Amino acid sequence: MKLPDAIAVMSLPNAVLFPQAVLPLHVFAPRYRAMLKDALETNRMFSVALMREEPQPGQPEPEPCDVACVGIVRAAVKLGDGTSNVLLQGYSRVRFTGFREDKPYRVATIEELPSRHASCAKTNALAATVSELVELRGTGKKSLVEDSLKALTSVHDPEVLADFSALLLLPDFRQKQEILETVDLRVRLRKLVRLFQSEIEQLKGHRQASTEQSGEDFGPN
Repeated sequence: MKLPDAIAVMSLPNAVLFPQAVLPLHVFAPRYRAMLKDALETNRMFSVALMREEPQPGQPEPEPCDVACVGIVRAAVKLGDGTSNVLLQGYSRVRFTGFREDKPYRVATIEELPSRHASCAKTNALAATVSELVELRGTGKKSLVEDSLKALTSVHDPEVLADFSALLLLPDFRQKQEILETVDLRVRLRKLVRLFQSEIEQLKGHRQASTEQSGEDFGPN
């Protein structure tokens, strides 16, 4: 599928879309209703971009980050109040190279960002390490996320593994955005290894501290 030269941009403060992932959206702002209508009448595509900063009341909306993901509308249900529920599936990383002002919503000219080093022995070895850390990290509770993580450890595509691991496990949207912006897949996997190893060490420290505290509170039997 060929990407268009320009794409509509939905800027959000708390969402990062990755290729192949599905993002549920409730479209309610008038400009984004117009954007959705235009997308459904043409190529069914628009991009989701994380805002550079948290929006502040009374201040102009922050600019979107330069790197985002173009998605394809897989389902759209218009509600009685004019808003819509949408399922947007990520298709490709892109970089915004400029903006046009001829619509009530942002339209960006784009360049596609295909991954580098997507298939080689080093990439596969790093992916195996990430898979092991995902299994160690887990969520600690039964949930749809836990089920997804179990399925993820059997994924053989390093790129899918990297992106979905970031999506499901990284707690901070800025960390997710950093992974989205990392075009070199080997570097992306290395970043995830460092982040997951650090988090696992922190979890071990918290558990040890909790155990020691429990011993202090109750004393010997």
